[in-house]
Amino acid sequence: MSSRRRFRVPAPIVALVNWLVPGAGYLLIGQTARGLTIGLTIVVLFVAGILIGGVHVVDPPTFVRGTSPVASVLVKAPYIGQFLAGALGIFAGWIGPTQPASHARVSDIGTLYTAVAGMLNLMATIDAGYRATLAPADANDDDAQPTHNGPEAA
Repeated sequence: MSSRRRFRVPAPIVALVNWLVPGAGYLLIGQTARGLTIGLTIVVLFVAGILIGGVHVVDPPTFVRGTSPVASVLVKAPYIGQFLAGALGIFAGWIGPTQPASHARVSDIGTLYTAVAGMLNLMATIDAGYRATLAPADANDDDAQPTHNGPEAA
């Protein structure tokens, strides 16, 4: 019988990959169902926001010389959440400003959907990074049966 050593991906790499492609960090640590569920949920939510409000709802801040970078980001605060959606948010932010902007209420709903998708991706990234630090037996703790270590009742 040959023993094969399983390669463990470092937690920072898992977190970075999960941020770029939602759910991919879970795939790296072997949690396929969780990765697909979370990844598809985040992508569908982000795309729904784009479909509701248009791609222009992802509006990155413009950095002007002489203005504080923090002030520039805070003027367009929803982009913080949209940026956290990973490659989707970056790509939409790249092409979004080239599209005509709308000032309708539906645009606000699209902005909200895309920002919430980014926040969910942040939580998933933190969770995937944490799960990458666990021992392989502990990594699937949701499937483990609870054990009782106390004295047995007679």
